[in-house]
Amino acid sequence: MATATATRKRQRKDGEAAVPAPEAGTRAPAKGSRKGPRYLVVVESPTKARTLQGILGSDYEVMASLGHVRDLPTYGYGVENVEQLDFRPKYVVVKDRSSRVDKAEVIKEIAEAAKKAERVFLSTDPDREGEAIAWHIKEAAGIPDEKVTRVVFHEITRPAIEAAFAEATGQAPKADDGHGRREPGKLDMHLVDAQQARRVLDRLIGYPLTWFVQKKVSRGASAGRVQSVALGLIVKREREIQSFVPVEYWTVEAQLAKEGRPFAAGLVSFDGMKKGAKMRPEFGPAGPAIPDEATANRLLEGYRRARFAVTAVKPGQRKVSPAPPFTTSTFQQAAVNRLGMSTARAMAVAQELYEGVNGMPGLITYMRTDSVAVSPVAQQQARTFIRETWGEAFVPEKPRVYRTRARGAQEAHEAIRPTNPALAPEQLRRALSSEQLKVYQLIWQRFLASQMTDAVYRTMTVDIEATAEGAPAGTFRANASTLVFEGHLKAYGAEAAETDEDGEQVVDALPELAAGDVLERRAVEAKRHETQPPPRYTEASLVKALEELGIGRPSTYASIVQTVLKREYVRKEGRQLVPQELGFIVHDLLEQHMKKYVDVPFTGEMEEELDEVASGERDWMEVLREFWPEFKAELDRAEASAEKEQQPTDIPCEGCGQANLVIKWGRNGKFFGCPRYPECTFTLPMGPDGQPVRAGEPVAIPYRCPKDGGRLLKKSGRFGEYVECENRAAGTCDFRGGVPVGVPCPEEPETGQLVEKSSRRGTFYACWNYPNCSYTTNSLEPGKMTPPRPPEVREEANRKLLERSARGKAAFAKRRANAAARKAS
Repeated sequence: MATATATRKRQRKDGEAAVPAPEAGTRAPAKGSRKGPRYLVVVESPTKARTLQGILGSDYEVMASLGHVRDLPTYGYGVENVEQLDFRPKYVVVKDRSSRVDKAEVIKEIAEAAKKAERVFLSTDPDREGEAIAWHIKEAAGIPDEKVTRVVFHEITRPAIEAAFAEATGQAPKADDGHGRREPGKLDMHLVDAQQARRVLDRLIGYPLTWFVQKKVSRGASAGRVQSVALGLIVKREREIQSFVPVEYWTVEAQLAKEGRPFAAGLVSFDGMKKGAKMRPEFGPAGPAIPDEATANRLLEGYRRARFAVTAVKPGQRKVSPAPPFTTSTFQQAAVNRLGMSTARAMAVAQELYEGVNGMPGLITYMRTDSVAVSPVAQQQARTFIRETWGEAFVPEKPRVYRTRARGAQEAHEAIRPTNPALAPEQLRRALSSEQLKVYQLIWQRFLASQMTDAVYRTMTVDIEATAEGAPAGTFRANASTLVFEGHLKAYGAEAAETDEDGEQVVDALPELAAGDVLERRAVEAKRHETQPPPRYTEASLVKALEELGIGRPSTYASIVQTVLKREYVRKEGRQLVPQELGFIVHDLLEQHMKKYVDVPFTGEMEEELDEVASGERDWMEVLREFWPEFKAELDRAEASAEKEQQPTDIPCEGCGQANLVIKWGRNGKFFGCPRYPECTFTLPMGPDGQPVRAGEPVAIPYRCPKDGGRLLKKSGRFGEYVECENRAAGTCDFRGGVPVGVPCPEEPETGQLVEKSSRRGTFYACWNYPNCSYTTNSLEPGKMTPPRPPEVREEANRKLLERSARGKAAFAKRRANAAARKAS
């Protein structure tokens, strides 16, 4: 099957500017000597390839690598020799099981196209990972250095593509747009090395820590350089909540009026108030000013007969500046908080907008960035649109320039913004899906607002003195804030008129008040409060914390969150991330024995070292050689001293009778097992009540074994019911399969029965003779079942399935042998 994606159909229309053709190092062939495209462009995704093809025209063939083409092997460290500190990666061609794409075929097609092309443009994403993908494509496809040109762009639009190709081929001076390529047109090996170092480092830390927690906790557990830090943040926050002791405090509010116009004022100070005390959190050593009901009632008694008079009126003005345009982190936070999307879904939709939708060019700039920089061209486009749409008053005197505050930010990128600020969301309603439109509107509004004037509020602060004979005097305060000029809030539409970007409520103006005014007292009430524990992390607040602490990079935030969820260390309750028992156990084990390597300082410092590699200040091999010996020694000490995480019980082992069962963790949760494992392999599943579940006696069913004709027995196991041949215990037959659903296999009706199976795509039905029979169907309804295939088609499919099954078994055996060798050593 075809695996690489190539498009080259679209011709340039009359009047369209041509993308510059390469000159240096190439000679145009004689007229009529070449058929087809002259140049090859390689990108990651088919969508990006189609969009680029529409811009570049027929001289260019655009192919998609479908993501990474090489990576470290899935087993072992994946480097030459750890013991000798030789960390050169042993790359292998990626096997993409999820999409069933053979990357070897992709590489082969790219290599063949590269041989025919005059020049090969590697146009993968403009970050470290994209740089590494471009290098891997060149190396795997064997493309000569002199034939390769690296092209980088941050938006997929005709002007940006033409400028990027012109700069890369030397037909235009180096762009002064802040993107900062050291040598335009060439692969930046410093960025490649930084990505290689990150990948190897993740393996050197992640795999040993995973093996460690799998030995001590559960075979389904895992750990990693960044995921374990994120898990630690969530677990520590939960423990803060669990140990939190609320503090009681009271507030007093007076309902007052002048000339019939009511308003409220809150008590801010009173005679006898303890020095250093506060009316509201955060409280200092002196604690709350009104700590209990008795104090509140004593104050109420006086204020309910007090005279209230205005002592000061302070009018003012407050300006609220717009927020910077989105970075990856702030975009993910906004998508979670305002759109209710997960971080992973928000990034997937943003990727679609970046690559182009329905034949349109890219609608937003590259979405993996930690920079808030904006190109001068985009600034001017935004200012023009603002002026024409809302008027001169909404355009600041000078373009707004923002500075990135994130630790280790890579200023070579731009903020996330629309590629065409004049393209309003309303114009795209018919072209985009609901999700795409929401994400585009979020980005468009934020960018336009970032280039607009301040919102202006008229404020009023009124101090009111309450006095009563025999009672302590108190000062009450009323505040009002009225929006008088929308400024950047105009970009957000009508809903922004109610709140500013900080979420502060805009209240109606107070009555006309002046010092000396005596007010009507209508009511004075006290209200009890308790301080609240810190909130649990959400996806948004966790991403914010990771960015502030310098953990991870824009391309990894979403995957970090998904990893802790996938491992079932954390569960989402609403938007909150709640750590589960397994998450506590894994965190505590790592915190006790490998604290340095799963704590914030080490991970943040390592990110800084990777940044130094990316800038050419450090050698990536040197970074790895400095890290490994100390880490390995600490890991060896941990493995020797850490006890296996298991909980004793008073339930005797029915397998050996020599010990009581213990509660262990497995891939599917808790179960009971013998502590004498592997001498005794007896186990029992755990029921919902925490008690062992004993399987019933095997039951014979009215089917015969397809291998030897013996009786089939239905049994129950940890994964549910199954059937096996009665002769399996004697070792003369190895048949075991799912429980038949009562429908013979259409392709092997004499010996085959269909059984229910599950995959990521849902439930389906397959023959129990798998892998000797490859028949499957998604439905058992008459007329909807997959019909039997012709014998020659069936035989070929079965042959391929058996070969794949044999390779899988061989690979599994090899992994077991390697694991045994590691354990022995």
